Amino acid sequence: MFNTSISGLNGAQKYLDTTSNNIANANSYGFKRSRAEFADIYCNSVFTNSKTATGMGVTNTTVAQQFKQGSLSGDTGNNLDMAIQGNGFFVLSQDQNDNSLTTNSARTYTRNGAFEINPDGYLVTAMGDYVQGYEIDDAANVTNLDILSTHAIHIPTNTGAPKQTTKLTMDVNLPANADSLSTAENGYSMAKFDHTDSSTYTASTTQTIHDSLGGVHQVQYYYVKDHVNDGSANPLGGNYTNDGNTVWNVLMYVDGNPVDLADVGGGVNGQPLEYTVTNAASSDVGKTFYGMQLTFGTDGKLIADGQIPSAIAFTNPNGTYQAAAGRDDYTLVNAMGGGVSDAQDIGIKLNYTQYGSSKFSVSNISNDGYSTGVLENVSVTEDGILQASYTNGRSVNITKIAMANFNNPQGLIKVGDTQWKESIDSGDVMPCEANTGIAGSIKGANLELSNVELATELVDLIIAQRYYQANSQALQTQNTAMDSIMNIR
Repeated sequence: MFNTSISGLNGAQKYLDTTSNNIANANSYGFKRSRAEFADIYCNSVFTNSKTATGMGVTNTTVAQQFKQGSLSGDTGNNLDMAIQGNGFFVLSQDQNDNSLTTNSARTYTRNGAFEINPDGYLVTAMGDYVQGYEIDDAANVTNLDILSTHAIHIPTNTGAPKQTTKLTMDVNLPANADSLSTAENGYSMAKFDHTDSSTYTASTTQTIHDSLGGVHQVQYYYVKDHVNDGSANPLGGNYTNDGNTVWNVLMYVDGNPVDLADVGGGVNGQPLEYTVTNAASSDVGKTFYGMQLTFGTDGKLIADGQIPSAIAFTNPNGTYQAAAGRDDYTLVNAMGGGVSDAQDIGIKLNYTQYGSSKFSVSNISNDGYSTGVLENVSVTEDGILQASYTNGRSVNITKIAMANFNNPQGLIKVGDTQWKESIDSGDVMPCEANTGIAGSIKGANLELSNVELATELVDLIIAQRYYQANSQALQTQNTAMDSIMNIR
């Protein structure tokens, strides 16, 4: 009889221990509360009457973890903090070397996404375990969805070698209602062009480019509305046609120095147009520019009349488009100031419109070059894509955070530090991606709080205490009854 009460005391102690552990971890990120589960002990045999047999106490069958979703902390201000909204787990390893991870047992799993970067640039937990990621392609798609293919995540502090610009694009709208600068009274517009005097051109804009060393330079675009084909007098002689088309001239500078344009797509006779400044008042007097001419129809779109280069490029001494004779002072390398590659090719694709309802505007600006940048920020998307931003304006997809799931999470083995390991009871680990299936999404700058509800645990604490007291009273009663029997004379 004493054994029955002792088993009850042991059960009460287990209940109390489990509840106390839940309360102790109420502030542990990603912690999952446990529940002590019990069953009665009942022995019977062919020689006993089951109708009159009494139980022999209680036994603790399991301490079952409850993987209910915990609340999210809200914005922590740290982009490396991650919370899972769903059933998945983050994948961890104690080893940074991928080659040594040859079995799934080398991985542990956690819901605690309080991550940081260690001195070697790896994403780790507070205990130093390495967060695992999947290899991804340029489109951020996972190339091998396998737990054994995961690797420690290294975040480079810089973007490596710089990349020289090879391609520029820009969408430009030129204002149709702007005044023409070529008139019978004022003469030919380009004769007075002065890049330091905004009254001699209609509009201008700039775009950043990078040289072979990662140096930053500025391209200046100057747009001059020459005339409208309205049949009026042409300062160069005769009259314009009367088709309503509008003609613009375009010149380019780099860092304040004129650069010749080479016609890649077939302008007039395969060459860019020449513009010579003759007005003595201009700071550019005596200069001849190799630029381009644009003709817009009455619908505001470019007219393919042979005067519109479909693509243009800067000239460079050893580039694809070399300088014309005597024009070495107007090459890209000369404008940049020397000391960089004189073979750099920059193709320029500009999409032009001319709408009267719109002002001068530019959009969709792109430059495929970049300088060396220093790590500025790291963030994660809901799909688990870890992105690094650098001071040179580049954003790089580093990896996709590896996630895992199990058929029976309650069968996972607890190993401490809010981590679990795979077991026979849990079933084989299933590799997952964030935002796919039941794994759940990842919320950056958030943490999953413990799913312990203190009010419930305090009630359980009272029950455990009463449970213990009741079993103690039963033991004491049995002891008193035994004393009475022993004192019979």
